[in-house]
Parts: sequence; structure tokens; C-alpha cells
Amino acid sequence: MGLLFALLLCAPQANLSLLRPATGSDGLLGVEGARPPLLSDDPLELQLGFDAGYKPVRLGPQGRVESRLGGWAQLAARLNDDLSIFAQLPVSLRQTGDLSALGISQPAFGFTVGDIRLGARHGFLRGPLDLAGQLSVELTTGALDSLTDESRLALEALVSASHRRGPWELLGNALVNFRAPMDVGPVKLGTELGLRAAAAYWFSPRLRAYGELELRAAFRELAQQSIPLEWRAGATVCAGGVLAVDIAGGTRLDDGLGSPSLRGVVAVRYAPVLCRPPKREGPEPGIAELMARIAEERAAREKAEKEERVPALLAGSELAARETVLRAEALDLLPASEADALARAAAFAEEDRRDTDGDGLPDRLDNCPQQRGPAANHGCPTSDKQIVALHEDRIEILEKVQFKPGTSLIQPRSSRLLNQIARLLKAHPDLLKIEVQGHTDDRGSAAANTRLSLSRAQAVVRALSRRGISPQRLQPTGAGPSRPLSDNHTAKGREQNRRVELHILERKSTAGASTR
Repeated sequence: MGLLFALLLCAPQANLSLLRPATGSDGLLGVEGARPPLLSDDPLELQLGFDAGYKPVRLGPQGRVESRLGGWAQLAARLNDDLSIFAQLPVSLRQTGDLSALGISQPAFGFTVGDIRLGARHGFLRGPLDLAGQLSVELTTGALDSLTDESRLALEALVSASHRRGPWELLGNALVNFRAPMDVGPVKLGTELGLRAAAAYWFSPRLRAYGELELRAAFRELAQQSIPLEWRAGATVCAGGVLAVDIAGGTRLDDGLGSPSLRGVVAVRYAPVLCRPPKREGPEPGIAELMARIAEERAAREKAEKEERVPALLAGSELAARETVLRAEALDLLPASEADALARAAAFAEEDRRDTDGDGLPDRLDNCPQQRGPAANHGCPTSDKQIVALHEDRIEILEKVQFKPGTSLIQPRSSRLLNQIARLLKAHPDLLKIEVQGHTDDRGSAAANTRLSLSRAQAVVRALSRRGISPQRLQPTGAGPSRPLSDNHTAKGREQNRRVELHILERKSTAGASTR
């Protein structure tokens, strides 16, 4: 009873309207921007808005505001590129609830004027990060006992920062609101620290969507009801070149006084700086400026044409000079080049004639370059009948590699042939790369035959590897039925087409180079 009696003797005067509209079009709904307007042709901005809140004050059955409908009128003026001033006139259109426990008379009042807000904003930094500072004062012009009026002047100091990257814009505010100490029921209010953060996405230069978060905390007592926290989301769309419409809504995130359970806001701005692209700076060019520009363009064009003709005039002499230089360089290089060519030719000739075993067959075509043997047996002793023959570009197989029909399994009777191929490759380390080609007839599908031919070529590579030949020297390929030697319509022709061939891809010359 004593507390209620004290409240009745001294009814509270406290502005519990958490939302303070941003003072310029570079800001959002309640988050200040950091770029004071630059347009000198349109120095004024006007804003009219309406704010509806559901349950902004919740202090018990006899200390609550059920709903509040308010609005504001705002005028901002640019003084120079860095400084602007503003004035806000808030109004209360209707407020309902039961404030009897707080000593406020009933019934709820209708239209009243709130605390007028005046201030100035100055830009400090423009670039990737924009910074601005703002000072404002709230006059005690509101209706007493309405919870929208301060008992004494309130002063606010604010720092704003913003950053724009592509379509995204990030804004942040930090503020200190110096206000007289006051008690609203059990809640102790006074000087506050406030933080605001927002993100906006620009779909186009005339349309943006944004989200905001606002927090205030009273220094006198850090209780839940003295720390209102609220989020809002909205959009701004330009209707014409100078008018913009804001629609936003939000809710409280705690039980702090001034943050309603549900808020809706509609605002109309006269904001040319927001909705109209910047005009061309400087005066329009007159006749003299236009003639001067035409003369400059003509001179530039004539200079470009002359520069284009110069290469054509010099082309003949440049070509002759280049040919003279090339001839001189060629004459200087000719003796060394001729000597190198003669040395290479002699080396190749020596290689063609080289016959290590003296059997009359040059080493490059001799199956057994270290053993004497007749040419009829490909340079090997007659006791070792040869069934392979070495040529410049291939190793000819005089007998076939026999496989089990339809498979890649090599039959034992082909072991002698594979042994001779392995001995030949060991005797000729100059054969650096051999392509092992598998071929089939055309009976069956082409895809299946190609797979079978590759599998058989790989089987030959594995067999030679087991006989000591490096797999790096062997390259298996499957040609399938694509390269027939004979007619596939006869059994004999199909038999000839089922074969394995060895082609020399790379051969090292004793002259120091490899041939392909």
C-alpha cells in the first residue's frame, strides 16, 4: 500500500517508445546510416510514418498498455556534403490499457504530441567503411503521464558505421542516451546504452529488403524489464522518382519495457537521394564547349589514322631489314649447322652399316646381333630356327600367337614364339617402345571383339614381362575387327585376321636421338 501511495503522488514521466525512426534515407527504419545526403539539388527529405504496437508495456494487471497507435513527421535538411540536421515530431493517436497502478488517470487518451526530437549528423569517413556521428535532444513537449514523455530534456550521442559490398549493405549504431532517472513501477530507468545492427539486400536501386536488431540497457539497474530487445524486418520500394514506401514488422525478444509483443510500421518518404540516380555534376556543355569537344575528337581520329598508316609505309623497309639480319644470322650459323648435320649423317650411316657379328646383316635388322647367322635365318645360327623377323618399323611374327578360342588364354604351343620375341627385345635395348596390337575377325559384336583384342594384347604383354621385358616398353592396344588383313567371309580369311602384331613406336639411335 505504501508503494502504491508513493506512485500515486508522483506519476511516472518516461518515454517508453523504443523505436526512433532513422533520420535520413541512407538509414533503414530504426538504424541510422553513415552517409549524409550529397545531392545539393534536393537538400530536403520528408517522412511521415505510422507505428502500431501490441502490449508495449507489461507490468501486471493494473500496469500495462494493451495497444498503442502512433506516428511521426520528420524533416531532414542537408547543409553541406558532411553535415545535415533533422527534426522529428512524434504523435500518439490512440493508447489503451490499464495504468492505474502507475498513477496515470483513466480512460486512455487519444491524440497527443510526443517529445520533439532535434539533432545534427556529421560524416567523418567515406569509403569502404562509412562513419558518422550524431547528436540529438528530446524536448519535454509530450503529454504528461502518457509514457511517451520525458520529465526533463534527454540527450543522445550516436556513432554509426556502414559498409556496402555488391547488393549487401551492413549498418551498425552505438549510442548513449542521457536521460533523467525515473521509476516505472518496479523498473528503474535512466541513462541508457543502445546497440543497433542491420543488414539490407538491394534487389535493384529502387528496392531493398532489410532486417534490424535493437537493444537498450539502463545503467541504473540491469534487470530484464530495463533491457528491451526487439527485431524488425521490412522493405523499401520507390514509387516514382522521389517517393519511397517502407513496410516493416517485428516482435520483442524479451520482457523489456517499450518492446511490443507485435509491431507494424508503415512510412512514406520524400527522398530524392534514395529513389533518383545522381544528376550529372557541373553545367551542361554550351556551343563553345561542344565545338571544342568535336575538334578534340577530330584531332584524335586524325592522329589514329596517321598512326595506322605509318606501319604500312614502314612495312617494306622493315621487311627488307629483317631479311638482311636473318641472312647474316644464317650465314653465321651455317658452318656449325653443316658440321652438326654431317656428324649426324655420318653417325646414322655408321649405324646402318654396323655389323657386330660380321654376318653381313646390319645390327638394326639382325635378330641375333652378337651371333653369326645367315640372312635367311634373320642373322641367327641355323640351329635356332627364327619365327620372328626384325624390320625398321615392326617385329614380324612368322607364326601366330595361339589363344584358346573366345578367350585371352595363350596356348602352351606359343611359348617358343614368345621366348624368341623376348630374346630379340633383350638383344635390342634400342627398341624403346613396342605397340602390341590385338586383332579379331568380325564375327560377333564389334564392342565385344574390341574388348577381346585388347585383353589378348594385354596377355601378350604379361607373358613378355614374365620373360624379363619391362612393361614400360610395351603398349597394349585392341583394334578388334577394324583392320582386317583378309576377307572375313571365308574361314581362312577370318583365321588370318585373328592375330597379334608388334609395331615399333620409338627407337633409340646410336647418334643420340630417338625416332618415332
